[in-house]
Amino acid sequence: MEPYVGHLQRAGIIDAYPYTGEESQQDLLDRIKAARQRINMFGLTRNYYARDEVLPVFEEKAAAGVPVQLFIMDPYCDSRRDRYRIEPAEAAMEDPDRYVREILRPLHALSTKHPAFKIFLFNFPCSFAIEEVDDACRMMLYGHGKRGTQGPIITVTEGSPTHIYCVDQIRWLERLAQGDTPEPWASKGIRVWPLQLA
Repeated sequence: MEPYVGHLQRAGIIDAYPYTGEESQQDLLDRIKAARQRINMFGLTRNYYARDEVLPVFEEKAAAGVPVQLFIMDPYCDSRRDRYRIEPAEAAMEDPDRYVREILRPLHALSTKHPAFKIFLFNFPCSFAIEEVDDACRMMLYGHGKRGTQGPIITVTEGSPTHIYCVDQIRWLERLAQGDTPEPWASKGIRVWPLQLA
């Protein structure tokens, strides 16, 4: 008789957090520090990545040749304005100019020093963040009337249908970032492009 495999195992869930807190942030930092193959991050603002304790880890990984890609919503696009209409008033990075100054500039400076560190912007809505580090993906949900950090975080492992779903999202972004957006996305104005700052 085969051993029982529960629905959480079939979904590939190996960890979960009810919201972003010290424990979930340490988990992410530990995963980034241990990364050997890839670090791909997708989401609204990704403020956490510009913190003093995280930026040097990204730099160390990129300098060692580990590909690091950040896919961040364009701070001036309609989708971002729309997202902040449904977030509470205390949402941290509603002002796009402040966001560029405090988050994108430090990240961009790092990308100019290390070719393995790439930042892309996108201009469409998203309901979740995905953090692909080597063979695991963390997915965080964005809710209505809630800050992004209040969403639950689920970690899934390679080989599961949920992991395949998450990885497919990242690969789709990578294809669009190649610069020649295919249909039907081109006619819908969907874009993913490299960050450029003066």
